Amino acid sequence: MNETSEFIPAVPASQPQNWTDHVIVKVAVIGVIILALMIPSLMISSLVSERSNRKFTVTNEVSSKWGQRQTIAGPYITIPYFQEIKVTAKEPNWVESDFSFFPRKLDLQGTMEPVIRKRSIFKVVLYQSNLIIKGHFDYPDIDALQIKPENIEWDKATIHLGISDLSGISQEVQIQSNYTILHMSAATPVAINFQNGLMSRLPKTLLQKEGFDFEIVLKLKGSQGLYCVPVANNTTIALTSAWPSPKFEGQFLPDTSTITPQGFTARWTILDINRQISQFWKQDNPQNLSVTYVNAQYPTDAVSTNQTSLGVELIDPVDGYAKNERTVKYAFLLIAMTFIVYFFFEILKKQKIHPLQYGLVGAAIVIFFILLLSLSEQIGFDPAYLTSSIATIILITLYSRSIFKTKRFATYVGGLLLLQFGFIYTILQLEDLALLAGSIALFLIIGLIMYLTRNVRWSE
Repeated sequence: MNETSEFIPAVPASQPQNWTDHVIVKVAVIGVIILALMIPSLMISSLVSERSNRKFTVTNEVSSKWGQRQTIAGPYITIPYFQEIKVTAKEPNWVESDFSFFPRKLDLQGTMEPVIRKRSIFKVVLYQSNLIIKGHFDYPDIDALQIKPENIEWDKATIHLGISDLSGISQEVQIQSNYTILHMSAATPVAINFQNGLMSRLPKTLLQKEGFDFEIVLKLKGSQGLYCVPVANNTTIALTSAWPSPKFEGQFLPDTSTITPQGFTARWTILDINRQISQFWKQDNPQNLSVTYVNAQYPTDAVSTNQTSLGVELIDPVDGYAKNERTVKYAFLLIAMTFIVYFFFEILKKQKIHPLQYGLVGAAIVIFFILLLSLSEQIGFDPAYLTSSIATIILITLYSRSIFKTKRFATYVGGLLLLQFGFIYTILQLEDLALLAGSIALFLIIGLIMYLTRNVRWSE
C-alpha cells in the first residue's frame, strides 16, 4: 500500500458530498424556484384579465349595434305655468316655468327573450324584451305645489318616458288612453336628468279631475341587463324569461322569484314610501334619475349606480374568466405542495433530485394554467379543468417515474396530484365555504407532514 494513502481521511457516509445535499440549502433552493415560478403565474393572471377585458370590449361593440343595458324611468307629465316674481316698487315679472308629476299607479309586465350573438370566440348575451306598461295618472295636486289653476298652460302639457338607449327600440311607441292614441318621439327628459327618452303632446281633454288610464307597448332590445325605476305611488313589475341564470340587481330584490333550468319569473311591488323620489316637483328642483353602470373586473359584475332602480342581469353561466382568475391564485399552493411531496420523497427515499428537475415539474404546473385558460374559452371551464389537470398529472407522473426509477413512488406522486387538483376544483365550487374548507385542508396537510417527518433527524 502506498504510504500517502494513510493520510487520506475517510469520508463518513453521512457527510454531504455536495453543497445541495445540505437540507437547509436544499430548502432555500426550492424556495427560490417557487418564487421564480410565481413570475409566470402573475403573468398568466394578467393574461386572464386581458382576455376578460377583450370580451368586455367585444360585448360593448355588439351591444352598441343592438342595444346597451336598458333602464326605463317613467312615464311622467310635465306642464308649463307662469310664475309671478315680485320686484319691490316695480311691476311683477312673469316667467314661464313648469312642474311635473309621476303616475299614481304603474304596472310593468314583460318578457325577455334571450338572444346569443358570437364574435370570434366570445359569446354575447342579448335580449329582446316585450313590455306592457299600464298605469293611472291623477289630476295634479297643484295646491301642494302652490300653483294657481289660471296660471297653468294646460294645452302645452307633455308626457315623457325615459329610456337609456333609444337604439334598442324596435317598434313605434304609442300611448293609448281609452280611444286616444299618442305617438311618441325622441326628446331628452330634462325634468329627471335622464340620458334619453320619448315625448308626446298631451291633449287637454285627458287632464280632467279624475285623471286618466294609459297603456304603452314597448319592444326594447338590450344587452345583459334590464332595469326599471319605480316612480309611481304603487309600482308593480313582473318579468319572465327563458334564461336560466338571472342575477337580480338594484335597490330592491324581487318579492317573489322562481328560477328553473327553463327560465325565471320575478315580481316586485314598490310603494312610494320605499324610495326617495318626489311624486311631483317643479323645474327648479328636478329629479335625478340619471343612470350609469360601474363595471368591475368582469362584465357580469356591472351594476347600475341609480340608487332607486331595480332589475335583472342575464348572467352567462359558462363565463370562466372569474374562475380562471381564482384558480391562478392557487398556483403557489399547488407548486409548493408538489415540491413538498418531492422533497419528502427525496428525504425518506434517500434519493437526490436535482433543482432543475424541481423546476421542470413546476413549469409543468404553470403550463396547466395556460392550458386551462385557452381550453376554457373553447369548451367551457369544467371540461377544460378536467382535461388540463389530467394531462398535467399524467405528464408529471411519467416524469416522476424516470426520477425515482420505480412505479410505486411515481404512483404516489400522481395520486397526490389528483387529490390537489380535486381539492382546488372543490374549493372553486364552494364560493361561500371556500375559506373554511381551505383552512381545514391546510391544517390537515400540516398535521400529515408533521406525522410523516416525526422520525427524520434534520440536523444530520
